[in-house]
Amino acid sequence: MTVPVTRRFDPARLFHPGSIALSGTATALGAQLLANIRAGGFAGALGTDDEPLDNADLALVADGPAAVGAALAGHAARGARGAIVLSDAPDLRTLARAAGIRVLGPHSYGIVLPALGLNASIFGLAPPRGRIALVGQSDAFARTVIDWAIPNSAGFSHIIGIGGNSDVGFGLVMDHLSRDSNTAAILVELNRLRDPRLFHSAARAAARLRPVIAIAPGIRLRDGRQNARAALYAAFARAGVLLTGSVSEFLAAAETLTRVKPAHGESLAVVSNSMSLGNLAADCVLEAGLKLAELGPETLQVLSLSLGRPQSGGPIYARGAPSRLAELAALLSSAPEVGGILVVLAPSGGDDAAAVEALIACAKTVHVPLLIAALGEATGLPHRHRLAAAGLACFDTPESAVAGFRHLINNRRNRAAARELPPSKVLTVAPDREDVISRLAAAGAAGRHALVQDEALGILAAYRIPVIASRHVSTADAAAAAAAELGFPAVVKLSHPDLPTNSLAGSVALDLADAPAVRAAALAIEARLEGGMPTGAGFVVQRQAPRGVQLRILVQDHAVLGPTIAFGAGGGDPDDLTALAADLPPLNLTLAHSLIARAPVAAALAAHRGAPAADIAAIAATLVRVSQLVIDTPDIELIDLDPLFAFEHGVIAASAAIRLRQPGAERPPLVISPYPAELTTRLEVHGRTFTLRPIRPEDADGYAAMFTRFTYEDLRYRFFSALRTLPVEQINRMTDVDYAREMAFVAVEDATGQPVGGARLVRNDTDGAQGEFAVGVEPAAKGLGLASALMRAVIAWGQSQGVTEITGQILADNAPMLSFIRRLGFTIERIAGETEIVEAKLQTQGR
Repeated sequence: MTVPVTRRFDPARLFHPGSIALSGTATALGAQLLANIRAGGFAGALGTDDEPLDNADLALVADGPAAVGAALAGHAARGARGAIVLSDAPDLRTLARAAGIRVLGPHSYGIVLPALGLNASIFGLAPPRGRIALVGQSDAFARTVIDWAIPNSAGFSHIIGIGGNSDVGFGLVMDHLSRDSNTAAILVELNRLRDPRLFHSAARAAARLRPVIAIAPGIRLRDGRQNARAALYAAFARAGVLLTGSVSEFLAAAETLTRVKPAHGESLAVVSNSMSLGNLAADCVLEAGLKLAELGPETLQVLSLSLGRPQSGGPIYARGAPSRLAELAALLSSAPEVGGILVVLAPSGGDDAAAVEALIACAKTVHVPLLIAALGEATGLPHRHRLAAAGLACFDTPESAVAGFRHLINNRRNRAAARELPPSKVLTVAPDREDVISRLAAAGAAGRHALVQDEALGILAAYRIPVIASRHVSTADAAAAAAAELGFPAVVKLSHPDLPTNSLAGSVALDLADAPAVRAAALAIEARLEGGMPTGAGFVVQRQAPRGVQLRILVQDHAVLGPTIAFGAGGGDPDDLTALAADLPPLNLTLAHSLIARAPVAAALAAHRGAPAADIAAIAATLVRVSQLVIDTPDIELIDLDPLFAFEHGVIAASAAIRLRQPGAERPPLVISPYPAELTTRLEVHGRTFTLRPIRPEDADGYAAMFTRFTYEDLRYRFFSALRTLPVEQINRMTDVDYAREMAFVAVEDATGQPVGGARLVRNDTDGAQGEFAVGVEPAAKGLGLASALMRAVIAWGQSQGVTEITGQILADNAPMLSFIRRLGFTIERIAGETEIVEAKLQTQGR
């Protein structure tokens, strides 16, 4: 019997265990687990209730609900630090904390690791080894994916059941998978997110390195608003994740993104042995909003020589030998105007198997995405199985293959969006914050949470959004006088917080040519109100806006994502949100342009029927300003800017509504943390100047170069091993951080623009009250106080985020670091069972 040792939780042990302890073998669930583990051929040590195992890397709990707490305590007492709970367990997080063990579950379907021969799950059928990871909550959904994977020769590195997501959740699991060299793509099925910010952070880190495909069953059920799904798609896109809306789409995306080269262009060439089916495939490309490849003169000339007949474009029809499809695909792959190739193989009654083998051989030389639609069932199904076994992306219809290419394009766009990190302050022209604060304070003092139109327009104007000059008046005579001052033609609108002008029939009068017309219109509006003008009601008078495209910008809270920004056509039914595209703050100009392009109204903004194009740059700037207003003003719950008129030379807001939060209500946290540029500081020492700022993804090359200047001993002290170069994935992970749950400061020497040191603090994945630090400075920059400045910066940031304990592991022979860290107030403690590593610990006040 071994002696249990005290050690820290290590996710690598949980997700790549060398030993397992299973409790609850007397239950039906436990017996099933034990049988599956033994049948899978797991070679590591296996402990059971009858033969307990100390220091197990992974504990499996299949006990009855009443016994789960005792089982966790028993596993922890024997040295286990990570567990998967497959049974029911109310308040599992409390039980796990009491036992001192981290858990997945409850109701996890277990874990399958084909490379280890481990099937510690409820599934009797396990897939082969491969490079796909599946993480999810529904066992029925996981069974469906496994059932698809086996005949399609899709292998897995991990299948992990999150279950009820009580403790260890998606964030930590995806963090691990993003670092796993044996995982090439991650599939995620999620029903509930405990912490959207943590998930977004982990998903973004993972998607930077490999494709991440997600499905979220029930997203419309949980938030019935018409644009809720658009907001969720935008959130996943900003993380670089491809969110799919159906099982078939999810599997098609998995088929494509795990087997096809990344897309570098957005045009698709179609090759087929059937003219009719080739034309149908081309129709599918166009109907999907994709581009059919337009071949250049040189490509057409070569193609015509190969075909023996003139080729003018469109789908390419391959007659003759079965190998012709492969030859044409290889020829097209070298054309710069071709972003991808779709081969449509219809049953020919000839040697179609030879065509399949030729395509398999050809695929090795094709440098663009290659998708194959092998049609039919009697002959097509065996062909698809053969293509899948060879690792090619194959589909049963052209429509599915085109959808697969669309997934490639969307994944490319999403990953580009994920690289955008707008700072918390993005405006080049400073807003009048004092004016906004004054207006909100006045509304609050009056007990009003809905701002009348001229007040809302005033707040927008303070953020340099062009607005029509307005006058708020109480009588029809005052309206006529205001219109005379502003100019004609004029507009009169009813104004009252409880009577929205854009939904009350007859509350707006347009094209008023003179003062008498304005007075008459105001009296007519008043007459339509039963009982006359209510207390506090009045009129807003404006000069009529220039003719243009009417747009709408709507800011409101999403049930899961917090504040969202929707954009689309304006002037219609305010309750109809179906035509609005959505995104999340913060926005920069790049993201704003992308949002505009996604909205159905984008076509109306282009030049058409003799009308000039709208000023897209001005629209994008308005979206950025609204985003900044949302970030700066947590008290604002809703902004409805409708209409915003867009024309050739700019935009102008004609109507707006703003609603404030109730007293004491807090804004939901932003899922996407802005780049915290305000944390940048300068340090001058011995005639050298340095900028200390939060790290950015574009620092990756400089950061990697910095580590090449570290000595052998520096690298051993920093990484506990003497790596001469760091893997690209590790560098990307160190420079692409989520500023809500971790912070990395880099010291950049102003004279060279190169990083010379860095420090980071990573909060834990539960309550964020604990964090782990790391710090390093290159030899030529030591002795300048950079390490102290960097550490003080991360400690201060941690305190501002509520971190109360900061720890870090240090090699016991690293005397310089031990001395340095003691000077900062850390205490040094031995780790039980460790002789080479000690732990530094600092208690802080938090915020």
